[in-house]
Amino acid sequence: MLKRCCDALEQQQLTIAFIESASSGYLCSQFSIYKNSGADILLGALVSYDPSIKANLLQIDPALIAHYTAESAEITAQMALHGQALFKQANIVVACTGLLKPGGSASAEKPEGTFYIAIHYQQQLHNFHYLLDGSPIERLDQLTQLVAQEVLALILSSPA
Repeated sequence: MLKRCCDALEQQQLTIAFIESASSGYLCSQFSIYKNSGADILLGALVSYDPSIKANLLQIDPALIAHYTAESAEITAQMALHGQALFKQANIVVACTGLLKPGGSASAEKPEGTFYIAIHYQQQLHNFHYLLDGSPIERLDQLTQLVAQEVLALILSSPA
């Protein structure tokens, strides 16, 4: 799925950037390993693991982070929107937060393995929510495939 997504990005001459939290740069690294994905499609990433990075670099209101938590759909959407300002030339900005391992804002309603993805593409924000099983690395691999699947679906469903 990841290779298909990278191939589609390259064929349609689209660029992608990542604003990552729970995935700590893993998504960007995985999108970088395919032939021609470097400068042709991948612009880069910002890892905003600590909430202070979300507030200081991405300019997300700390009150929003306190209200919704750093690992939430609302903050992930803000990361994608503010990330578009950082990566102005990106056609697609993917933001990710979640609970890769124990800790953070985990609760009965938001257990470990919860992830939020926001994809900004063609002036629209697309939000996704997943609950993934397995070890942290297994979750990251599943997350990568899901992000590639969602990006590919958005590319293929939009007019050229």
